Amino acid sequence: MKYWILSPNVKNGENESEWKKVIQDLGYAFIGYQDDHKYGELFKNGIQIGDAILLAQGQNSNKVPYLCGIVSASAKWEHLKNTPSRAQNRKLDSCISKKELEELGLDFNDSTWGESKQPATLYALKPNENSKDLRIVNKLQNAIRRKRIGTLMGKIKLSKSRELEIKNMWVKFKEPYFNDQQKNISIRNQVEELIEEWNKYKSKIKDDSLSIDDYTNRLNKDIEQMPGGYLCNFLERTTSTFFGSSKPGNANNFEIKLNSDGQTFTIRKDLKNNEKENKNDKEKATLLFDGTIKELLKNIVNAEEPIDKVLLVENSDFTSKQVLRKLAVLDNTEDFLFIYSNDIINALHHEFIDSEESANLGKNYEIRAVVNQILDINKNDVVESVLLSWFLWKYANTQSIADENTPNVILYGPPGTGKTYAVKQSLNFICQGDRSRYEFVQFHPSFTYEDFIEGIKPKGVSKDGNIKFELVDGIFKRFCKKAKANPDKKFYFVVDEINRANLSSVFGETLLCLEKDYRHDVQNSNDENLIKTQYSTLIEEMIKEDPAKEELAYHFKDGNAYFGVPNNVFFIGMMNDVDKSIDAFDLALRRRFKWIRKDCDYEVIEQETKFRNGEEFTNMDSYVKACRSLNDYINTKLGLGKSYEFGHSFFMKIPAMASRKEITTKNLENLFQLHLSPTLKEYLRAMFAESELDDKLAKALTEFTKPLIAKS
Repeated sequence: MKYWILSPNVKNGENESEWKKVIQDLGYAFIGYQDDHKYGELFKNGIQIGDAILLAQGQNSNKVPYLCGIVSASAKWEHLKNTPSRAQNRKLDSCISKKELEELGLDFNDSTWGESKQPATLYALKPNENSKDLRIVNKLQNAIRRKRIGTLMGKIKLSKSRELEIKNMWVKFKEPYFNDQQKNISIRNQVEELIEEWNKYKSKIKDDSLSIDDYTNRLNKDIEQMPGGYLCNFLERTTSTFFGSSKPGNANNFEIKLNSDGQTFTIRKDLKNNEKENKNDKEKATLLFDGTIKELLKNIVNAEEPIDKVLLVENSDFTSKQVLRKLAVLDNTEDFLFIYSNDIINALHHEFIDSEESANLGKNYEIRAVVNQILDINKNDVVESVLLSWFLWKYANTQSIADENTPNVILYGPPGTGKTYAVKQSLNFICQGDRSRYEFVQFHPSFTYEDFIEGIKPKGVSKDGNIKFELVDGIFKRFCKKAKANPDKKFYFVVDEINRANLSSVFGETLLCLEKDYRHDVQNSNDENLIKTQYSTLIEEMIKEDPAKEELAYHFKDGNAYFGVPNNVFFIGMMNDVDKSIDAFDLALRRRFKWIRKDCDYEVIEQETKFRNGEEFTNMDSYVKACRSLNDYINTKLGLGKSYEFGHSFFMKIPAMASRKEITTKNLENLFQLHLSPTLKEYLRAMFAESELDDKLAKALTEFTKPLIAKS
């Protein structure tokens, strides 16, 4: 996003006062040049929709601002109504008035064009090069955000029916938590305790007593430490269950990290290529902490308005801004979602709001403001805020599986990565428990077109002892008929192990009907994409003889039987790609599907693997490293590739092996022998001689246990 300065003197002195009034009254930017002039061409093609234009006049020492707004339309050369004459124009949204701009106190001295006697008609500020430009941009950005919030409710993109559907999903989602008093109290107590612990950090940040030891440290149960041991761990791990994981990557992204020796510090900006840590003394690390990080944290918690926090976070030089977003969220639980993922925030913002906001935390703030109103959220109830974030996280993830733009999806990856589980959970959530709206089927080598679409099959024995044959619908055709009869609902057809059947044979001529652009438009009764199948002629003849047989046709019109795939059907396939059977998909099939890879999710292992009664394992971080170590060995050292890695569900069996809250090497050995070794051995048989297998398995076990041995 760029910030442009444009003179309001549209025609170089001609009707100047009229143009200035029109600019303010209409909320437009104007320039008197056409696109054959350098400034006219820049106005038309250089300025992009979503950029900001500040209309201001004069040298930088006495520049007078008239209007600022976000460009929302392409340039037009026309005589706009109520303007003095023809000119190029750009429509502006979220406009800041002349009076509001004057109250901002913009200082242009030493900004771009600061030394020029005559600033250009049109130019862009350079906030990355000029500190004065950066201050101007920050003030304008903040003011624009305030304007956007005031107009957000008028920019909701959701239809009323979609709003109602989401409301119903929200009510159903939160019911179990609010109906179960014990569960509600448990969540409330844990959340309130975390807020109290955060306030201890907040107090230290505000009074300047937060030390580098409070910020980065090593967990030590033998000495008294702050909640979670230290702030970085508190933000990322201690609060993750209820306030979400910010996923900063490795610990170096906190800018300063205490090394494992407990004495030296890694400073991120000093890291060289491929260097994982460097060794700086505490004095140097403290100088950096006190001089930059500490001040930034203080500014964020001292900012009273949420949008001020947005500006501070998103304009900072901090490597992992999501860490700062988490801190801002903890400090304003009623104004933000506890979600930090760019993908999730972008998806929600795109679906819910027509807004030009580009920053993650800014989008987060806008989404929360909108859903607070749509879902009638009690902002003062932190438990409801927790549930809302869980709900929207799940909602966004389920929407990403299949949508109107990509109605056909294949989920693929190693076994145990939660493909089937994720789809079942998502569909139960989307369909609000209505099992009739989704169908699961498993393909196998004997699965045919007759099973899938339609075919002639034996149906009992006649009186004279002969086998009777009838034309019957296949499972997919029956499902399509159901979806066609309910055009206002979404239906989901799920095929597990989709690669095990002869796909071209199973789909036959109906493959074309799966494509988005060739779906049957059931909402508008548009029949142009319907086709005839190999059994259409037979169905037509049967209907001639017996009109009651019309039910055999997906669609019957003017004596013709047709088939189509309704545009309210979403097709989801799942497959393990260990056997490289992705090759079973020819190009015609592949290009009709969106492919989503599912790999081992180490965060799921860390967050969902619990000891008895839901208690945390004391060395879960080391166990996660052990899981990574084994998969890395399989992938790279054995050369099998990512398709042969173990999914997280295999590693989540560890609680059954453990008798205490610390996972031991013996537990890992038992898990390996019982659940991992047999599968890995089969993988290895395809690559190595039988005489090498035991040695390879022994080395794999060594790699698996190494992180726990190193920790002890």
